[in-house]
Amino acid sequence: MTARLASYWEIGAPLQQPARDLPRQTDLLIVGAGFLGCWLAYWISRLKPAWAQRTLVIERDLIGYGASTRNAGFLTGGHVSEMLADVAECGFDALFAQFLRRRAGLALVLAEFPDLPTDPCGSADYDEVTEAKRTLARRVNAALAARGEAPAFETKRARFGGTEREVFFSASDRGVNPMQLLTRLRASARAAGVKFAFGVRAQAVSGGRATLALPDQAEPQELAYDRARICVNAFDSELVSRSPIVPGRGQVLVSSPVKAATSHHLGFLHDGYDYFKFVDGRLLVGGGRHRFRAREQTTELTPTDEVRQYLLGLARTIVGHDRFSIDHAWAGIMGFPQGRHISTCHRTDLDETTATLNACGGMGVALTPLVARDEALRLP
Repeated sequence: MTARLASYWEIGAPLQQPARDLPRQTDLLIVGAGFLGCWLAYWISRLKPAWAQRTLVIERDLIGYGASTRNAGFLTGGHVSEMLADVAECGFDALFAQFLRRRAGLALVLAEFPDLPTDPCGSADYDEVTEAKRTLARRVNAALAARGEAPAFETKRARFGGTEREVFFSASDRGVNPMQLLTRLRASARAAGVKFAFGVRAQAVSGGRATLALPDQAEPQELAYDRARICVNAFDSELVSRSPIVPGRGQVLVSSPVKAATSHHLGFLHDGYDYFKFVDGRLLVGGGRHRFRAREQTTELTPTDEVRQYLLGLARTIVGHDRFSIDHAWAGIMGFPQGRHISTCHRTDLDETTATLNACGGMGVALTPLVARDEALRLP
């Protein structure tokens, strides 16, 4: 496994014990114990409990590897600037359908785990408010009204780096500690009998047979399965030839405790490629992928100095001064179907026994509850 810096959320979280042996057969194999794999295990325990004790989840890391424990902690339905960029690519209907799924997933997180600590700070789109964005926001709100739902976006004033500007604001968005959510999902699934095996890397999964590498074992182990669901998002290409998922490294910094003349909302900049929020009195800022796109299309977890310097400059702009230090820095790996944010297909069948699932495009925290629930309901 690639050595990597711990995320802010992983600090203090216990490592899981590495697996020493595995069963030779399982009815359902889930590859990946991030949000998608764990939500799938969770919904199986809730909706198809007869499957729970026949399900094995494997994870190559001892805590989390891709984006689930290493994201920025945004629980969001989306924002206007990002949506304007996406609508030109996929059309309004696909955009709105994805938006509804993200909102529904957000609501599911809160409904299933009402005791989960979240920050109901809302989100602000700090890019320039243009007439094209006003038109799109009105169209989204009108489409929601036609469904009998409250509007998603309003304009309001917010502070940014000591100055005030007009922003699109979404009150439903929240900040979350992703490790806390992931821990709850794993605990609920385990309590129902789902088995987890950490430190286990899948080398091949197809046709009812999986080749798995275990820690400190020279020879891989073969495991037979009736069904397998590969839930590794950006790492899909390691197991699937011609995978449509394009990886994108997301780098994040967290400052020392800081006073900032900026509103404490989830913040989006540059069509959502840059983002920030405040947590524990610190500034968390991430992004920069659009500035170094070719180099950031990677599954390498090591942060780079060029993105660090870019994010440091952005942090100084956000807080309005440079009287802080960077206490934490890390990278996570996101996945983008065909390189896009929007995807209308979250499942791909590889053979009669094996399928991949994805809920990526930078939207995994909100999308995974819906994608996983749909998949659990497909089980007999």
